[in-house]
Amino acid sequence: TERRGVDIPQVNEDFQTNVPGIYIAGELGGMGLIRNAVSQGVQAVESISKLDGIGSGGQLDLVIIGAGPAGIAASLAAKSRELDFVTLEQDSLGRTVSHYPRGKIVMTAPAVLPIVGKMQFKETTKEALMEFWQGVVSKAGLQIKDRQRVESISQEGGGFIVRTGDSEYHSRAVLLSIGRRGTPRK
Repeated sequence: TERRGVDIPQVNEDFQTNVPGIYIAGELGGMGLIRNAVSQGVQAVESISKLDGIGSGGQLDLVIIGAGPAGIAASLAAKSRELDFVTLEQDSLGRTVSHYPRGKIVMTAPAVLPIVGKMQFKETTKEALMEFWQGVVSKAGLQIKDRQRVESISQEGGGFIVRTGDSEYHSRAVLLSIGRRGTPRK
């Protein structure tokens, strides 16, 4: 709400921001629920897969920034669509959830993950949820580049250059799934 005092980015129905090619999914977009983050990550990748230049080579199709529920779901969707992508995480898998107090009950609802299938949680502990996410990443063979803090994103031609402390990625599209702990405006 307006009184909440949180600046939520504007996105259109396909989760694209006012900068064509940059998308937002998950908590950063105003929906902190795990099921919504999963759904938005998948839907954003569906939209990205329809962009001109996807699959044409010469650069990555997508850079996914963040490996929480939205980022993991987006990574699974990108893999299932055979996109050329990379997933970057400034800390480690599921950072926000992993920093909850020990034994904290996490509320969610069933959701469908590409490749993996139905996620059957209604109420679980943070430890069980973290174990589930680690199993998903392992089972699907996802490669998440952790300890890769994004320093900048700049436009280049029909795509973007995403720079971390020690790497540079050229991509057609970028999906921010960083939650509210990151600094998206920067």
